[in-house]
Amino acid sequence: MTVSYTRRDLLKLLAASPALTLAARGAELDFRTPAKPSGSGPRLFFSAEDLPRLRRNFSKNARFKELRDTLLGRDRDAERAYLRSDVNLFGHRSDIRRVGEMAQEMSFLYLMTGDQDAAALSVECVRTLMRFPYWDFFLEGGEHVVGVQRAPACAIAVSCSIDWLGDYVTSAERQSWLTVLGKRGCEPCYVGLNNVRHPRETIGWSINPESDYYSERSEFPNDSTRRPEITQKINLRAAPAGGLAIGAAAIGAWGEENSEMERWLEMAIFSLKIFEEVYLPDGSYGEGIHYANYTSECIFMAFEALKQTGVMDLDSSINWSGNVQFMLNMSMPTKGKPYEVVNIGDNGRYRDAARSARSEYRSALPYWTARKFGDGAAQWFGDHLGAEHSLWSLIFFDETVTAIAPTEAVKVWYSDLDWVVARSGFEADDLVVSLRSGGGYNHEHADRNSMIIKCYGEQLIVDPIRPPYAYADPSWMMRTTAGHSAILIDGEGHLYHNGVEGTNATIALARVVDKGAGKGYAYFTSDATHAYRVANVEVQSVVRSVVVFFDVPAVVVIDRVSKFDRPSKIEARYFGDNWDGKCQLSTESAGFAIRRPDAFAQARTFSRNAISVETDRLPIPEERAVKHPFVSVKTEATMATTIVTAFGLGRRGDTAPKISFTSSVDAIDVVLKTSAASVDCRIEDTNRVPRIQVNV
Repeated sequence: MTVSYTRRDLLKLLAASPALTLAARGAELDFRTPAKPSGSGPRLFFSAEDLPRLRRNFSKNARFKELRDTLLGRDRDAERAYLRSDVNLFGHRSDIRRVGEMAQEMSFLYLMTGDQDAAALSVECVRTLMRFPYWDFFLEGGEHVVGVQRAPACAIAVSCSIDWLGDYVTSAERQSWLTVLGKRGCEPCYVGLNNVRHPRETIGWSINPESDYYSERSEFPNDSTRRPEITQKINLRAAPAGGLAIGAAAIGAWGEENSEMERWLEMAIFSLKIFEEVYLPDGSYGEGIHYANYTSECIFMAFEALKQTGVMDLDSSINWSGNVQFMLNMSMPTKGKPYEVVNIGDNGRYRDAARSARSEYRSALPYWTARKFGDGAAQWFGDHLGAEHSLWSLIFFDETVTAIAPTEAVKVWYSDLDWVVARSGFEADDLVVSLRSGGGYNHEHADRNSMIIKCYGEQLIVDPIRPPYAYADPSWMMRTTAGHSAILIDGEGHLYHNGVEGTNATIALARVVDKGAGKGYAYFTSDATHAYRVANVEVQSVVRSVVVFFDVPAVVVIDRVSKFDRPSKIEARYFGDNWDGKCQLSTESAGFAIRRPDAFAQARTFSRNAISVETDRLPIPEERAVKHPFVSVKTEATMATTIVTAFGLGRRGDTAPKISFTSSVDAIDVVLKTSAASVDCRIEDTNRVPRIQVNV
C-alpha cells in the first residue's frame, strides 16, 4: 500500500514550522499529488521508464567504465566470508558502513544487469544490517539512539536496496525490512533532528558504550553539552534530514500505512529547508568543498526521493549552479593529483595510504545540477574535476546537456565567504593563489589570512593538510595559526578553541577590505585584526595583501602588523609540502627557496626592521612534523612593521626572477625581473591598509 499526501495534508504539517514560515511559502513549495507508482519497478529516484537509459549508460558510456568495472570486480566471496564470520554488529566505525554500501552497490548492479548473484549478496547484506541492534553510536539521555551519519546512511542503503531489488524480495521480507528501517533508521534520525531543533530540551548526547567508537573516545571524551546547538547549521544536520526524508519516502512508496509518517516528514522537510539560510547567495558553503559536496548530496537526493515518490515536489532557494561554481573555484589540480582542492579547514585528500584508499566522488551533484538547470558548466565540472563517478553520478547524468568549459584564462574569484582564489586556469600547470579571509565555520582552523600557492603542477606554499580532529592528539597544534602559512605575534596566532567540543566554529573574523586588477595582475587585501585582537587585546592591526602577477609568474605578500602596547616579534610562516619527502627548503640572507621536483618558489624578504629567516618544524611527533616543514620570517621586537615577501615561481631548471627592494619612510618598492618581463609594485604603508600600485 503506497501512502499519499495531499497539498492540504502537508501545508497542515508545515504550519507547525514557524521558524521558516513554511506555511506561508506553500505556493513556492509546489505541493502536488501525482499518480502513485505501481508494479515492481523502481519508485524512489527513478521509474521503470528510466531503466533503458540507465542500463545503456552503465554498459556503454565510457564515463562510467570505472564504476562498472568496480561494481563487477567486487570480491563477493570475500564479502560473504566477512558477513558470515567477521562482521562486528557493534562496529559503527566501518563495519556498518561497509555492509550498507555493499547492499546498495549490489542491488544497483542487479537492477542494471540482472545479476542474480549480486541480488543475493545484497539481500545478505540487508539481512546483516537487520542484525545490527543500533544503526548509530550516539545516545540521547543514555537511551534513545541519535541518528547522525550511520543511521542516515543505513536508511538510504536499505531504502535503495528495497527499491532496486523489487520483487526479488518477498513482500513479507520487504515489510520486515521497512519496519526495521522505520525503527532503527528513521526514528533515530528524527530524534537527532528534534534535539538539534530544540537543543534546550535535549537531555544530552553520549557515545553508546557498546559501540566500537566508545573505547576510542572515552579516555579523552568531547564535551557534547552543546552538540545539538552546534549541529544546527552544519553537514551533520543535513545527513539525518536526508536519510529521514529518503527513508520515509521509501516507506511511503513500498510499505503499509505508518502512524509516524507525518512527524517524520515534517521534521525532514523543516530541517532540509533550514539550509537555505546556511548556503550563501553565491552558492558557497563555509565548511569547505568536501563537506559542501556531502551536505548538498544529502539535500538534493532527499528532494528527488520526495518528488519521485509523490510526497512533495520540494524546491529550494539554494543556488545550486553557484554551489557547483564554488566547487569549481576551489579546485586545484596538481601533477598526479587531478582532483586536489584548495584545502581550507578540514578539506583536502588524505595522503596516507590507509585513509586515501577510499574513492573520492564529487560528480553526482554537478550532473544533477546540469540535468535540472541545463547547466553546461556543471556538466563540464562533473566530467573533468568531479573525481570518480558513483552510482549516483550515473543516476543523475543527462547526456543531452552540452558541457561548457571555463573560458576565462585569468580569473580572481571573490566568494561570499570572503575566500579569494586567483588562478590562470584549471590545469595542473596553472597558477593558483588563495587567501583565506572571512568568518568561522564548522571544520575551520585558526587560518585567517593564510595562503596557498600552486604552480607548474606543484603545491609550493601550502596549508598543511588534514590535521587531527581529536584535541588530545599531540599534533592538534596543526589546527592553530602556528600550523598555517600565516602571521604569528610573539609566537601566538589568532583565536581558536581547545577542541573539547569538537571541530566547531569560532568567532574569529577577517574581511576582504581592498582589491584591484589590471592587465596581467590582481591584488587583494584581508584585514584579520578582529581574529587576533579577541585573543590579544594589545594587537592593533593585522592586515595581509597579496599581489599576483600571472604572466611572470610571481606573488608578492605584504603583511602589515601593529600593536597598541609592548613591542612584539612578528613572524610570517610559509609551509612546504613534504608528504613524499621531496620538498627542499633553504635559506639565505633575507631570502629562502621552497623546491619541489617540478617547480620552485624563490623568495626575497624585506622589512625596515631587522629580520631573520630560518627553516623549522612544528613541535609535534616527528613522523608528522617532517611532512610539514616551514620557513620562518621573523622581525625584531617592534610596535609596528611591514614584512614584504616576494616569490618568483619557476619550473625546475628555470632561472629565478631577480627581486629587488627600495624603501622610503612611507613606501616600499618591489621589482621583479625575468628575461621576458619586468614588473614593479609600490606599497604605501603609512595606513592600516596598504595602498598598492602596480606597473607591468
